[in-house]
Amino acid sequence: MTDTFKPPPFGIELARDGATATVAILGELDISTTPELTEALRSLEPGYDTLVVDLSRCTFFASSGISILLEKSHRAKEEGFELVVIKAPVEVQRMFDLAGLDDKLTFRDP
Repeated sequence: MTDTFKPPPFGIELARDGATATVAILGELDISTTPELTEALRSLEPGYDTLVVDLSRCTFFASSGISILLEKSHRAKEEGFELVVIKAPVEVQRMFDLAGLDDKLTFRDP
């Protein structure tokens, strides 16, 4: 990275409400921040029935993030929990639409 490059803002918020765990992605998820998403998902306390990945405040979502979601969707089927993805803003959600992921992931409006 150059001295003038400043990475865009990024953050992850974790929440738990009974049997629902929520992971909210804020800002740009790219190749440098996907490890943070992986670690956040790994750190969740077990025992949730629903895992919500909230992309409503996500401004960029890299293909590496799609791989993480698809892997988590596969694990959800194996382990018996529901994975729900809150849709990203339209300019980010377009990538999911173009990739035809509606039949592989459960999307909900914010």
